Amino acid sequence: MNRFKPANDQPLDERVLDQALNWMVALQSGTCNAAEQHACQQWRNEHPQHELAWQRLAGLSRDMRVNTHALSASSARQLLQARSVPSRRTVLKGFAGLSVATALGLSVRERVLLPELFSDYHTATGERRHLRLADNGELQLDTRTAVDIRGAHLTLNLGRLLLITGISAGTAVQTANGWVRPEALSRMIISHDLPRQQGTQVQMLSGSASIEPSHGASLLLGTGRQLSFDRLQGGPLATVSFSADAWTQGLLIAERMPLVEVLEQLDRYRRGVLRCDPAVAGLQVSGSFSLDQPEASLDLLAKVLPVRVQRVFGYLATVVPA
Repeated sequence: MNRFKPANDQPLDERVLDQALNWMVALQSGTCNAAEQHACQQWRNEHPQHELAWQRLAGLSRDMRVNTHALSASSARQLLQARSVPSRRTVLKGFAGLSVATALGLSVRERVLLPELFSDYHTATGERRHLRLADNGELQLDTRTAVDIRGAHLTLNLGRLLLITGISAGTAVQTANGWVRPEALSRMIISHDLPRQQGTQVQMLSGSASIEPSHGASLLLGTGRQLSFDRLQGGPLATVSFSADAWTQGLLIAERMPLVEVLEQLDRYRRGVLRCDPAVAGLQVSGSFSLDQPEASLDLLAKVLPVRVQRVFGYLATVVPA
């Protein structure tokens, strides 16, 4: 019998799964206070599906901790790269040998469970990190970013980074979708698996780079241009926004951006669960917001828009009509 298989096949709402996952990550971080632990228990008691999601996820977390002890770091990284693009929201497809491929019947995202465990460098929620590369190039990691570094070969497993290459060519960045090979003295943003993003996105701030999908034709990307690509091909070219690198300064610059998208960006910098009521999701937002102080940004949104923020112990937050 597969011990990862749930006791019943009752489907669970995706939002409930996300909430359970966020609570699990927060409680296992060791930073939750008594009030937040109480809030988690209240959430579990609110609805039978909440408790069911919690129990299923708790079982997966326990068995993963047991089984992954037997994995070397290199093997874990290979399994991490085994994710399938059409079904990247399926749990740990590379772990068939550990019977996790059928785990829970859930769609818990492997980017939360694995990249931050097995990557050489990673950033926590709300953290950015600066690294110096061997060729005198520079790397800035955004929040919730995981990357491996092997000399001039970088692997972006999750998140977003700003790369400034050194005076010699040869730096290459790999993602699950292919390669980015920049010229010397280039400056670019590469992101993978971000909200509302298809595949890997490259934004050339200066210089140029060769974009090489895993199973498609390569193309050259020049200064001021951006595109997204998957394993097969690159998408249409677009112009890089003037505020593309604002995140490196801890800012989110919105120009007629739907509220739900603003909240998705703030959510990456905020520990906890942030939701948007569908009734206000389409409100247009323009302005500058702090990523380093997401709670202050939420309060600012409540001042300039007909919305209010409902908070539960500072962890759960929902933006609803005023």
